[in-house]
Amino acid sequence: MKLPKFLTSRSTVITLLLAISVALLFASSVPQRSLGGKTPEWVGTLPESLQGITALLGLDNVVGSGWFAVLVALFWLSLTISTLSQYSATRALLRSLPSRTAPQESIRIDVSPDDFEPLVQAAGFRLAASGNEVRRYVKNRIGYWGNFLLHVGLVTAVFFTLIYVLTQHRVLMRLTGQEISRLSPGNVQEIRGVMSRQGKLPHTVVLKNLEPRFWGNDKLEYLSSELYFTEQPGGEPRRVDVALSDKSQYGPFLVYQANAYGRAFDLEFESARGETGQIRFYLPYPLRRDGAGYGEMVLPGTDFLLKGKFYADRERASMTLNQSPLTLRLFQGKALLGEATLPPNEKTPLGPLSVRLVQSQWWTDILLDGTRGIAGIFTGFALILAGVLSSFCMVPREIVVRESNGSLLVQHVARRFALFYREEFDEIIQKVAKTEDV
Repeated sequence: MKLPKFLTSRSTVITLLLAISVALLFASSVPQRSLGGKTPEWVGTLPESLQGITALLGLDNVVGSGWFAVLVALFWLSLTISTLSQYSATRALLRSLPSRTAPQESIRIDVSPDDFEPLVQAAGFRLAASGNEVRRYVKNRIGYWGNFLLHVGLVTAVFFTLIYVLTQHRVLMRLTGQEISRLSPGNVQEIRGVMSRQGKLPHTVVLKNLEPRFWGNDKLEYLSSELYFTEQPGGEPRRVDVALSDKSQYGPFLVYQANAYGRAFDLEFESARGETGQIRFYLPYPLRRDGAGYGEMVLPGTDFLLKGKFYADRERASMTLNQSPLTLRLFQGKALLGEATLPPNEKTPLGPLSVRLVQSQWWTDILLDGTRGIAGIFTGFALILAGVLSSFCMVPREIVVRESNGSLLVQHVARRFALFYREEFDEIIQKVAKTEDV
């Protein structure tokens, strides 16, 4: 069996569709590898032999696996061959001329071909082919290209889906206000596709300003970030502004504002033995003016659990940030060791420790997406829609005219909804009857 015939055979197409559908169903129902390449918890619960198979097949990252890319590539190749065949079939159909033999449903009319032609042209039919005493008139010829456009859309969407799978590259980073962050694979969360060659990360980024705005009901109205990127060490910073639903471009990356933000508190701890340490405590911004932003973390090197909260406004009258202090609680297991509200830059006792609030700044998550093919996927969907509309809203109709013993045998052909369009043909025949009477 030749390769094109094998790829376009019904069994091959159904098998590829079924395999891709099962893979996508598995990827949507089973947790997959997240940004940063973190392995899902379910993989760790498997026996070692199954963990090896899972890693080999990439079952925790189906869309980014090589075998999934091969399936999509084969499906695209099958669609491409089918589309070329569809193009040839459509061109042949447009130029085809029916046989001289008239079917039984043809209607005999006693007018000449030259007198009949103006009537069909007035109804929107145009001569498509003629010869051997047969004429074929067509209305809405574009409708014949509907299936071809549909195939082109599918080929386009699948091709750029393959590009998306191969070039997938997303980088999630958490930025703290006024701080220069060095971007490298070790300090960002990153996910890559099959292709190893990816866009080069910017050298540094700074969150210069974060601006949240709120509706009267405390819901978030607007969130924007003012960012400054440098391409290389010592390079000139370039400003990039992003907001929710308002992305920007930087080099090969699209820059997105994530809907995650709050305050980052730099805390300095000192134990009773004089040991010191510093941590950064990220707390999400409150959702309501009378509600707090809560968070917790384990203090490094200890078994202490630190819980914290803060309000947007000290008086709890607004969502605008207004000198609201940070309150901390220190736990060991379930035992509460201490609680304190921290004034800026003052040591405050907290259980067996003393703590000082060094500073607080805005934090937010920013996504860099260097994946290619998204625009092409949407273009494919647009072509699919155009093909469907052409097929069902621009249904082609034909009037076939055969000369027979000084009369005409007229046949109406509609490949879809024939009864629906019968009325326009009857109107033409009625006009012919009036011409005959005259």
